[in-house]
Amino acid sequence: MRKTIASLLFTLLLAGCAAPSKGESAPGTPPAPPEQTELMSSSMVESSARPLPEEEVLAAYERALRVYGWFDLAPLPTSGESASVNGEIYYRVDMEGIEELEDLRAYLRGVFSQEVADRLLDGKTARVRYQDVNGALFAAGTGREREAGKGEARAEVERLEENAFSVNVIVDLLGEDGETVVGLESWSFPYALVDGRWVFTDFRMIY
Repeated sequence: MRKTIASLLFTLLLAGCAAPSKGESAPGTPPAPPEQTELMSSSMVESSARPLPEEEVLAAYERALRVYGWFDLAPLPTSGESASVNGEIYYRVDMEGIEELEDLRAYLRGVFSQEVADRLLDGKTARVRYQDVNGALFAAGTGREREAGKGEARAEVERLEENAFSVNVIVDLLGEDGETVVGLESWSFPYALVDGRWVFTDFRMIY
């Protein structure tokens, strides 16, 4: 009887000292959450660049056309308030959310690379120029009409690599009647992930 009890105690002691099986916690240690492995896997997947659908790239291209037009086709909406800067008349921009030059710069950096944004804002090549006057954004210069002889434009997305696309645009060239297509013009605009932002690294108006 004593031998049986001693054997039983010895067996229980061995069981208590055994290492916990996989998925179990050691005595006195809080159990690990069962979703820990899944969370780690998810974070690793999310750290890579999210693949962009073609529709999103095309929407970004249309937005870039509109924003680039603020410097080439027509300025941002303005009020009647004017100011003279170095002999040139500027008009105060009237657009919610873009009230200072830094607001405009930040907006551009969400569409274009730093190089393209700087080129638009330096005032050397753009038809429309922007400048702060007494802490408010003003615009000067005149836009232009759309180029004559250019018709429908068609844009297609080409994936170059994981973090780079090209938006390829074909523009119809029209004859003197303004209707007959007599030729084609092609453009390619690189769209890439730069410093965590999807931006166009080169751009211009196609018409």
